[in-house]
Amino acid sequence: MATPVKFDSECHLHAVMCFLAGQTGEKIVSIYPHRKPPPKAPPKESTPASSTPGVSMKPVLTSVKDPSVGFGLVETEFDMSLGMLAQAVKTQEIGCNDGFDMKINNQRFVGYPKTWKARGGNTNYQILIVFALKQGCDQHTAAAYQTLSNKIAVSFVMLQNYFGFLEREDKWADMADSADDPLREFSKTSFMVQTLIDMYDEVRKRGNIHKYQINFVELGFCDEAHALSRLNVVPKGRQDIDEIVRKMKPYHGILLLEDVWPTPDANPIVAKLLSHCSPDRSILDMSTASGIPIFEVFMIIRHLLQWTRAILIYPLCNTNIYTSATSPQPLDKMAEKFAAQFGTTIHLAAGLSHFNPPKTLDTFIRPNLPLHEQGVRAKLVVALLRHQMLMQLHQFYYILKPYSNAVLPDPIEQCPEEFIKLIFDSQLPNDDVKRVVADICAEMLSHTAYGAVKRKLTLFMKCVPMMNGNHHLEDIKYKNNLDRAEIESIFKSFELVIATFRRPDFVAE
Repeated sequence: MATPVKFDSECHLHAVMCFLAGQTGEKIVSIYPHRKPPPKAPPKESTPASSTPGVSMKPVLTSVKDPSVGFGLVETEFDMSLGMLAQAVKTQEIGCNDGFDMKINNQRFVGYPKTWKARGGNTNYQILIVFALKQGCDQHTAAAYQTLSNKIAVSFVMLQNYFGFLEREDKWADMADSADDPLREFSKTSFMVQTLIDMYDEVRKRGNIHKYQINFVELGFCDEAHALSRLNVVPKGRQDIDEIVRKMKPYHGILLLEDVWPTPDANPIVAKLLSHCSPDRSILDMSTASGIPIFEVFMIIRHLLQWTRAILIYPLCNTNIYTSATSPQPLDKMAEKFAAQFGTTIHLAAGLSHFNPPKTLDTFIRPNLPLHEQGVRAKLVVALLRHQMLMQLHQFYYILKPYSNAVLPDPIEQCPEEFIKLIFDSQLPNDDVKRVVADICAEMLSHTAYGAVKRKLTLFMKCVPMMNGNHHLEDIKYKNNLDRAEIESIFKSFELVIATFRRPDFVAE
């Protein structure tokens, strides 16, 4: 039994091949990287089938005959020569322009076959970019590589229509087919081979592609999970991103993971938004500053999240409270990155220690420091957020009756009937809490105007349904259209029946 192929765990993509059917037949003309097949164990004496009833043998492609020359004889790591593999992936014309997904000897091959014609001819030929993927990859990832195969094939067919690109490639493949090393010989003249090599290396390195085929046809692709892991970000699939976008609010912000700038022919609205994007601006601020409707801003941000160009954060603010992340990245790798960015100015360990215990942003940056030092500290916070080594803590609220030894209000006058009706018709959890709130209002009336107390109580009643531990201060403030200072004053007035705690908002974190 042959040794199974061992795939590198860091990326789904293992190899890329190009199947080309032209005027002189069909063949796989390129495979990268071309790894030598593992050494085979010496053959053992076969056991008669009758002596081992019920034991099934491993299926092999016995019906496919190897071509006797050229590309067909090249051995691969997949227990097959290129000739056998070419026969296996060859697709009937009726099956072209549809996804291709095949498992052979426990290996998974995906692609998207396309047809092309020689200029002036009517015969359909075939091109298929085949990706060998890691075993066990999910269907979403396989579909993504099928899409990439389709994009590459479409670009090659487009170049064929303009320049006769595939005709030339087919001609050079025929010439290389008689050489001792056809893969190497073909790569000397082919434009296709280097293009596929560059794409393979870029996907392995970055997880995404954004380039122009022969400076003519634009091509984009992203292996989401791999791209996020390369950027030291927790991988998120498309469903995760859709869920984040559904929960995204105008008070959120974004942090670009790297320098992002669109190509000259990209949508000008994207360039305009990026020019107004900074870590201290909310989505609403970016929309207002750029003049782009907020719905379009949301769509652009979804695109940036999908293509691993940004993460969702809360805009940097002096009152933000930060602490060490619950799942930090490996410190040895991060220390090297921070040394490359900050030199000897500040060490990663020193930067993390500043936020243990949690600390507000203004107490870390400290306005009394020199401006240069403040700038370095602000950049450190951004770098820690970018690599998810830092997370923001938010204030969440519960309505609870006071603890047993709490100092309860002892008002001189009774609470007005108007207030009592408002309190007992509200969603406060029980009568004990309602009585305490009524006493708080009655005591406030001894030193605060009636109208001011009524407004505080009315706004507090509006916030009560959200004080169940699922909504933080920013969310309550936004949904009730309140000023931060006013809502903090309200919660201070009714603190006897409010329990507070801090945790991250997992939508952003």
